[in-house]
Amino acid sequence: MALLTPEDQQQLRADFAQMSRRVHLIFFTQTLDCETCLQTRQILDELPQLSDRIVIDEVNFILDPARAAQYGIDRVPAIALASAADDATGPLEDSRIRFLGIPAGYEFIALIQAILIAGGRSPNLTEASRQQLTAVDRPITLKVFSTPTCPHCPRAALLAFEMAAASPFVTSYAVEVTEYPDLARRYRVTGVPKTVVDEQVEILGAVPEDAFIEQALSSFTSPS
Repeated sequence: MALLTPEDQQQLRADFAQMSRRVHLIFFTQTLDCETCLQTRQILDELPQLSDRIVIDEVNFILDPARAAQYGIDRVPAIALASAADDATGPLEDSRIRFLGIPAGYEFIALIQAILIAGGRSPNLTEASRQQLTAVDRPITLKVFSTPTCPHCPRAALLAFEMAAASPFVTSYAVEVTEYPDLARRYRVTGVPKTVVDEQVEILGAVPEDAFIEQALSSFTSPS
């Protein structure tokens, strides 16, 4: 039974038709001790039916630790997005966009946006934001904590994904925090969305783009 309505399928087909690159959803899973791995696979299986440019690469987290380490994955279920030109046969290009946890509810919106970005859609960031990102000269990591019932969370995740698309130094994770109580405790997540940048900067709520970028890059733009 399809999870998406016919209307949703039609809309997504139109959206995916605009992609210029093949997108690989690298799905990290395991058979035991993962309550949402099967559900996550069911969600992902809907997508290749809507576009021949969407491919699912399933990776056993236990049996292939090197692949997990390559994409900075330390738990399951998880998804890393990579892409390539349609006729490319070499290594995939890492989008530096990640999902930890099942992309259900409102988080499915963030997954669709991530696929479109990895598929070649130009970043929607303003020129001012892109200019600020040129100051980033070392790797930084953004973790956007969200829940499936949070309608404002996809906005924060999308901004983080847009930053990853605009700068080769940015890696962005969307984290379904209810699945990982240890992360909720470690990062003191009492409300969502909450974005943590390099374990130091905290951005609370779905703030406007200019404020989000300014706070996320505060360590690069603050006076020395």
